Amino acid sequence: MSKTLIEQIEEAVTKDDFEPIAEQLNVEINKRQGVETIRAELLEVAESLAEQGVTSSEELDPDAGDYDLENVPAPEKPKYKGRKLKHIKNGRIFPWTAALAKNRYMQEV
Repeated sequence: MSKTLIEQIEEAVTKDDFEPIAEQLNVEINKRQGVETIRAELLEVAESLAEQGVTSSEELDPDAGDYDLENVPAPEKPKYKGRKLKHIKNGRIFPWTAALAKNRYMQEV
């Protein structure tokens, strides 16, 4: 059984632990504030939701349990398509610049 929102807030130790809870509650947290201040703000929102009958994150967002972050592919970084230079000694490839092209140990590929 999943923990209630209030239990999750009370068990959180660091400011980073509060981030996913704040996203579920649609609350903006200020990391400049102390841990106890952030906890108090989140508890206030969670208690007002508990009065309305919402006690767990599944009730707050029914699709939250279906989304799995581990199976989401990372966006691919676009590859450089311009001119390139290769270092003759170590084989590293760099984007072409006039300054690098002047060096004798660089070769255009």
